[in-house]
Amino acid sequence: MAKAIKTPSTFAEALRLAADLAEQNEKLERQLAELRLNGEYPEVLRPAHIQKLLGFSPPKVNELTKHPTFPHLNCNRQKGEAVTVLKSDLYQWLKTERF
Repeated sequence: MAKAIKTPSTFAEALRLAADLAEQNEKLERQLAELRLNGEYPEVLRPAHIQKLLGFSPPKVNELTKHPTFPHLNCNRQKGEAVTVLKSDLYQWLKTERF
């Protein structure tokens, strides 16, 4: 899930990488601020909430929820049962994971 970052070999590549990472970080910070402040979402999120909140496609959300460190509430769920996660746990997880 985490992307490998190629080590820049020139100063220009390092600057481009830094700019890209700063842009990704800024986008994530906006999403996290919305997650914290937006009362539109319940405390326990389902995949549809995550899709809408983060702007991800259903396959991307499915990929996220299969990550070994994803903070599921229902780890022992049955096939077909939706994944659930606490909003605060998702917030903490997004701060620490790179995907």
